[in-house]
Amino acid sequence: MFCPMCGAPNEDDSTFCGNCGAVLTLEESPVEARDEAARDSGVELADVSEEVEVVDVAVVENVRAEPAPASPPQVPAPPPSPAPSMPTSGFAVASLVLGVGGLVVLPLIGSILAIIFGYMARRDIRERPDQISGSGVALAGIVTGWIGVAFALLGLVAIGAVLGCGLCGTLSSGSW
Repeated sequence: MFCPMCGAPNEDDSTFCGNCGAVLTLEESPVEARDEAARDSGVELADVSEEVEVVDVAVVENVRAEPAPASPPQVPAPPPSPAPSMPTSGFAVASLVLGVGGLVVLPLIGSILAIIFGYMARRDIRERPDQISGSGVALAGIVTGWIGVAFALLGLVAIGAVLGCGLCGTLSSGSW
């Protein structure tokens, strides 16, 4: 069955047109269907007499012969790409590596170099904030460097105390 309003093809047992929503039953005219739909939705329509236009059979045949225009395929939008990350300062990375190494392998030298490289990295990052990152990494290198220096100094004091007490004990006993 074809819609008398738009000419779109519909199933034979359809009550309403799938294209324009017009009533397809012969008992009810389009004007009566419009008025009934308006009453159901609570909209008041002005009393206008409309003439029902008779659809030419040739026009309906042409509509039947023409295929419905195909809609373009829906292509999903690509996901947003993540913002490119800025490179981390090499001095900051070196500071952190030397800071950890100063705690484990090179007690005093690694820690002092960690502090120096950390402060250099922080200055470089402050001067070029839109080009380089790694302020937190540099700060971690500085902190581990200072902790390494503190441990190294405590170690030197402890070794000095042990040696001093050892020397004092032997000198006072007279068994040198």
